[in-house]
Amino acid sequence: MEMNKSEALKIYKQYFKDEEFIDFLESPYIIVDSDDFKDYYPEGTPNLFSKEASSLFFTAYKLSEDLLSITLENKKKN
Repeated sequence: MEMNKSEALKIYKQYFKDEEFIDFLESPYIIVDSDDFKDYYPEGTPNLFSKEASSLFFTAYKLSEDLLSITLENKKKN
C-alpha cells in the first residue's frame, strides 16, 4: 500500500508502541542512484524499515521524501 508518513505511522502504532519508526520517518530519504547512497550504504538501504511482532511483519520502504510503500504480512502458523 502506498501512503504518506502520517498514515503509515497510524498503522504502525496499531501494532507497536516504540519510537523506532518515528526515527526512520524523520531520517532523510536517500536517492538510490546518488553518490551518497553508493558511498555510505553499499550493503543495504536507509530507505527500508522492517519490524516483527508476534503475529505479523511490518515493512516500510521510502519511495520519496513523503511517500512510503507499506506491507503488513501475517506470520504463518506452523
